[in-house]
Amino acid sequence: MAGSALSGRIDTTGTAAGALPIALFEATTDCVLVLDRDWRFIYFNERSQDELDTQDLLGKTIWTSFPDTAGSTFEEVYRRVAKNRVSETFEAYYPDPLDAWYEVHAVPFHDMIVVFFRNTTKRKRASEALLQRYNELDTVLSYARVGIMHYAEDHRLVVINEQFCRILGRTREELDGLPMEAFTHPDDIPWSAAILAKHRETETPFYIKKRYIRPDGEVIWCSVAVSFVRYCEAEEPATIVVAREITEEMEAQQRAEETRTLLQSVVDSAEDLIFVKNTEGRFVLTNERMRSQFGVMPGEHEGDRFPEEAGRFRAEDDEVISSGKRLVVEERFPAPEGTRTFQTIKVPWQRDGEIRGIIAISRDISERVKSEAALRESEERFRLAALATEDAIWEWDLRRGTIEWSSSSASLTGEKPGNSLDWWSDRIHPDDREDVVNGILRFLESGDQRWERQYRFRRADGSHGIVFDRGYLVRDDDGTPTRMIGAICDITPRIEAQERINRLQAQLVQISRVSAMEAMGSTLAHEINQPLAAAGNYLLGLGRIMAGGEPDLAAVQSGIDQAHAEVTRAGEIIRRLRRLVEHGSAETRPVRLAEPVREAARLALSQAADVALTVAVPPDMEVLADPVQLQQVLFNLIRNSADAMRGCAEKAITIEAERTGRDVCLRVSDTGRGIAPEMSDRLFSAFASTKAGGLGVGLSICRTIVEAHGGRIWAEPAPGRGAVFAFTVPAAPADSPPPPAEAG
Repeated sequence: MAGSALSGRIDTTGTAAGALPIALFEATTDCVLVLDRDWRFIYFNERSQDELDTQDLLGKTIWTSFPDTAGSTFEEVYRRVAKNRVSETFEAYYPDPLDAWYEVHAVPFHDMIVVFFRNTTKRKRASEALLQRYNELDTVLSYARVGIMHYAEDHRLVVINEQFCRILGRTREELDGLPMEAFTHPDDIPWSAAILAKHRETETPFYIKKRYIRPDGEVIWCSVAVSFVRYCEAEEPATIVVAREITEEMEAQQRAEETRTLLQSVVDSAEDLIFVKNTEGRFVLTNERMRSQFGVMPGEHEGDRFPEEAGRFRAEDDEVISSGKRLVVEERFPAPEGTRTFQTIKVPWQRDGEIRGIIAISRDISERVKSEAALRESEERFRLAALATEDAIWEWDLRRGTIEWSSSSASLTGEKPGNSLDWWSDRIHPDDREDVVNGILRFLESGDQRWERQYRFRRADGSHGIVFDRGYLVRDDDGTPTRMIGAICDITPRIEAQERINRLQAQLVQISRVSAMEAMGSTLAHEINQPLAAAGNYLLGLGRIMAGGEPDLAAVQSGIDQAHAEVTRAGEIIRRLRRLVEHGSAETRPVRLAEPVREAARLALSQAADVALTVAVPPDMEVLADPVQLQQVLFNLIRNSADAMRGCAEKAITIEAERTGRDVCLRVSDTGRGIAPEMSDRLFSAFASTKAGGLGVGLSICRTIVEAHGGRIWAEPAPGRGAVFAFTVPAAPADSPPPPAEAG
C-alpha cells in the first residue's frame, strides 16, 4: 500500500489513540495493528498492510474480518490481555486465506490493544523438515552401538540416539536443554568442564574417560570423544559427543588395581618374611618385613647378603625347582636380635608354565618353640592342680566322642565317671536334660568360645545336687572344633545358703513392718478417733432432731449420709494399715504417685505436727510399682527424716518427684542432723542403725524393695543442712491403663 495513504489509517484526534507512537510502529521490522476496545481495527503499519489485505478493514471488527480467529488462540489471548491488561506472546496458525504461522505479541495500551506480529511460516516449516531429517537420522543412529549426541551452545539437543539415552538413563525430552553438569559425576565435573572449555576455544577434538550418573544414582563409565562443528562464522560451534560404555572394563581394571594394591598391602603388612628368588638365587621381590629386618632389597643376590648360609639355601631351592613340590624346613638362623628359629615354606614360582624360581614364606617360630616347652610344663602343673581341686575337670574329644575326667571327679559324682556323653547326659535331671544337651550342641555350631550352664545333676546315691558347668572350646588351625575342656563345680551349698538368706531377708521385711506398729498404734488411734467422733456427733444431732417433734427429713438424711461417710473413712484407715503390715509379694501396676506419698506422709507425721511438709509431686505422674511396698519405702524415709530433726530449731521435709528418662526419681530431704561420716558406707546395710534401740533393717529393706522394682536408692548431704534420701522406680508406660481407682 502506498505511503501516501498512511494518514488515512487512523483518526488521532480527541482519543487515546492520539498517544500511539506512530513513528515507532512505522520504524519497527514487525507488523503492527491496533484494536480499540470494541475490537475494531484503527491502525495498520506499512508492514502489516504488506502482510494482510487491509483494504476496507479500518473500522471493522477483527471477528468479522477474520472469522477464523473466533474460538482460536488469537481470541483467547486477545480477550485475556484486554481483561488482565498484561502483555502475552504466543505462536499460532491462521488458515486460508493466510495459511501462515505467526508469532504474536499482544500489548495493552490505554483501552486499546497493540498487536506486533511476524510471519514465521518459513521457519516453522523448515524446523519441521529439519525435525523429520533428525528423526530419520535418529533411526539410523539408533542402531549404533555407541552413544551419539549433537547439541548446540545452549544445550539444545540437535541429535541424540537411543544408545546415549540408555547410557544416561533419561529420555530425549529430559535431556533437551540440560547442561553437562546435570548428568556428569560430581567428582568429574571440574576437570571435564575445564577440558571442554579449553578445547572449545580452539575447536580441537579430544578424548577422555569420564563417569556419567543416572537419575537413580548408578554410575556409568564411558570412553568419550568430543568434537566441534561450525555451520557458519556467525554462530557458535555445536558439540558432537560420541560415548562408548566401558563400565565393565573400568570395574575390571579397578578390581585388578585393588587386588594388586591389596596383595601388596597384605604382603608388606605380614609379620612373616616373604620373598621371591629366581633360579640364579637373586631376589626378585621382598616384603617390608624382609627389608626392615634383614635389609634385603630386590636385585640383591643371596650370596652377597648371606654368604655363610648361601650353600644351604641353594640346595633347598634346587630341590624345589627340580621336584616342582613344596618344601618345609625348620632351621635356626642368625638375626639382628640374636639367633632365631624359622619355619620356611618354599614353593615353585611358575610363569607361563615354566619354573622361574621359588616363592618363600618364612615365619619366626622362636616364641612358639618356647611356648610349646612352656605348655608342656603348664600341662604338668595343670595335672597336679587338678589333683588338688574339688571340681570335676573334664576334656571332651569331639572327634572320638569320648570324655576324660580328672581323678577328683569321683568326689563330686560319688562314682567313677564314664567316658561317653550318654553317661553325663543320663545323670542330668530329666527336667533340665533337653535344655542342657541341646544348648551345648547349639554352642558347638555357634562359633563361640565359652559355654556355661547351671543344672541339677544326679549323684550315685540318687540325690540331685546343683552344679555349675563351664567349658572352653579348642579349635584346630582350620577353625574346626576338636576338643572342649571344662569343669563342674558343686554349688548346692551356696544355693542352699542363698535360699536361707532370702528367707531371713523376707523375715526381716516382716519385722520391719511389724516394728513400725509401735509408732502406728498412736497413729491408728488418732486417725480412727476423728471419723468415729464425727460420726457420733452426727448421730447425737440426729437424735435431737428426731426428739423435736416433726423432724426435717432432708436434714435427717444429710446427717445419716455424713455419719456413714465418717464410718467408711475409719474402715478405710484400718484396711490400709492392715495392707501395710501383711505379707505378700510385689505386684507392680500403674500407680498415681501422689496418693502413696500423701498416705505415707499422713501416717509418718501424725505425731509430728511441728514439721513443715512440702510436697512437689505432679498430680498425674504415674509409676509402675506395688503401691503397698512403695508406701512402706516412703513411710520409712519420712519417719527417718522426722526422727533426724528432733531437737532441731527448723523442721522441714520436702518430697519431690521428677521424670528422669524411663524412671521417676523421688527425693525426701530434711533439715536434720545429716548423715554421720562413719555411717555413709554402710547406711543401707542390714543391722546398721543410728537410733538407740533400732533394729537397723529399715533402710536395708527399703533398698531391697527399690531394687526389686528395678531401681536404686542412695543418700547425699542436703544443701546447707540435713540429708537427702533418693530412689528411682520405673515410670508407667504412656499407654498403660489408668490406676484401679480411676479405671471406672
